[in-house]
Amino acid sequence: MEAELEGRIRMERSKASKHKLRESGMIPAVIYGKNVGSTAIAVDVKALRKTLAEGGPNALINIKIKENGRTKKYKALVKALQFDPVRRDLLHADFHQISLKDKVHATVPVHLTGTAPGVAAGGILTTLLRRIEVECLATQIPESIEIDISGLDVGDAITVADLSLPPEIKVLEEQEAPVVAVTAADRPDEEAETPVGEETEEPAAETGGPAEGTK
Repeated sequence: MEAELEGRIRMERSKASKHKLRESGMIPAVIYGKNVGSTAIAVDVKALRKTLAEGGPNALINIKIKENGRTKKYKALVKALQFDPVRRDLLHADFHQISLKDKVHATVPVHLTGTAPGVAAGGILTTLLRRIEVECLATQIPESIEIDISGLDVGDAITVADLSLPPEIKVLEEQEAPVVAVTAADRPDEEAETPVGEETEEPAAETGGPAEGTK
């Protein structure tokens, strides 16, 4: 999915200027790549959030940047987002300007489908890789990688090598790495029971001797 996003050149980079930007509904950002170098820009935070909500974290974005009365257009991917640790407000974004002819690296979320019979039998479903790193053209990045778990019994696992992806998408993870597995539930050790009438007796304290320190 391609989205449109407008940006403007950001000349000031002080803390005060960044704070002022955020108060106005914009956030500071950087776009970098072989055709743009590294350029400080500002983008509308609501527009960026809408783009990510509709297109996902790997949405291909057409960024239009106005500079000196001219508008330049760049195709870019979001490479990093910075959030406030408490309020979770979006504070900063990094965009990677790309060419549609060059392959890129992207991290794609895993989406499980179906119900594992091993879970119904008392097993525990564990997702070991929630995101898969791939290499492909920017236009070929999938929104998610779907994995059908309806054949997983207790003790079964799906590895990276088991994933079914188009040949143009190269997976960069270890082929043997497990993505999702159903394991047996841990059972607490049974408490050792002491048979009735066989209680362990504490040795009786010796009596009759002089108390320590007495003569």
